[in-house]
Amino acid sequence: MNINENTRVIDLKVSDLLTILKESATALPAPLPVPSDEDEIGGYEVAEKTTGYARQTLYQLKSAGKIPCIVLPNGGVRFSKKEIVSWLMSHKRLTDTEIVEKAENFVFKRRLRRK
Repeated sequence: MNINENTRVIDLKVSDLLTILKESATALPAPLPVPSDEDEIGGYEVAEKTTGYARQTLYQLKSAGKIPCIVLPNGGVRFSKKEIVSWLMSHKRLTDTEIVEKAENFVFKRRLRRK
């Protein structure tokens, strides 16, 4: 059977459909590997590795409630790498150029509101 753009699917035989599927499967490129974006959850080792802080410092931050952690019912503590990175980034200092840009943006928005 000669298959073209005008061929209706209902007119195809099962063997024709199988042939089309086999041809299209070989024509497709191999799928790219999807990067794993899974969160790493663990004890103080994960927090030490992520922050670079000593264990004693992590104990103090955890006791003061300053670092995000998961407290288990049995008293254990777990840390989420994503949450720790987010917490670290919230303490990031702005560069001089970022401060100037924020100030200019603030002044610009203020002028727009006053008009």
